Amino acid sequence: MLGDMEFAIGEVSRLTGVPVKTIRYYSDIGLVPESRRTGSGYRRYDAAGLARLELVRTLRDLGIDLAGIRTIADEQVNLQAVAGAHADAIDLHIRQLTLRRAVLRGLARNDSRPQEVRRMTAFARASADEANRIMEEFLAAVFEGREDDPFETRMRAALPVLPADPSDAQVDAWIELAGLVSDPTFRERVRAMVTEGQRRRAGESEDAAQQAGRMVPERAGEAISRGIAPGSPEGAAIVRELVGQYSAAHSRKDDPAYRAELADRLATFSDRRVERYWHLIGLINGWPEQPSHVAPYEWFIAGLRA
Repeated sequence: MLGDMEFAIGEVSRLTGVPVKTIRYYSDIGLVPESRRTGSGYRRYDAAGLARLELVRTLRDLGIDLAGIRTIADEQVNLQAVAGAHADAIDLHIRQLTLRRAVLRGLARNDSRPQEVRRMTAFARASADEANRIMEEFLAAVFEGREDDPFETRMRAALPVLPADPSDAQVDAWIELAGLVSDPTFRERVRAMVTEGQRRRAGESEDAAQQAGRMVPERAGEAISRGIAPGSPEGAAIVRELVGQYSAAHSRKDDPAYRAELADRLATFSDRRVERYWHLIGLINGWPEQPSHVAPYEWFIAGLRA
């Protein structure tokens, strides 16, 4: 019977496919102890040793380290728990390899500058936790001292989440986003927008202001598509119509002072980098692409200052 048999180390190697050198090492560290040694010092293994070696080989193939294998083999921990933990680690490793593959494809696709190569390589090494840390630092800097700001709730609800198998465009977007939110000038710009937004909410009819704001992309966007300059007579009529909506919301008179003030206030929220931020977020999260609103606001601001 197999249980009564003994095997020389060479036979064990042939039966299991594990090299003799490896079996000898496992024996020396006590992971797969031999049943006895002959008078000449040759190792002998019984059926239990053969089964233990098979377990060790299987667990090694799954990427479990020797310390973990020893714990499992000695029945100090539940195999299912260890297997689950290592499955999670493998999932993370797969995501990281997927990102690295996408980054390498991006490098192969573009004639990247050395600093861009370094940034892309650093991103490829980053874990999901590191990506979250970057975004948390950005939000903490923007909303410091402004707890319970509704804009923070909106931004947190829209945090980027890369899919398990991101496209090249999504990886490129993440790389660009990581650089953008790490830029101190961008953080200050967003913080200025938050400050102005808080001031606006305290001093005007929010519904009326939002209604006025919704008209700008529509009316100014139409003017842009028709090639109407903001300083032309036709453009001036559109500007006058839009100013009327805002002045009513602010309970102000349409005069040069108000137009200058309104232009400055709108300029605070008309930033192409901020719009780019939301575009990148949408690309990473797989949202439908949204039309640009910055260009219509720039047109209207130019009309206010004409």
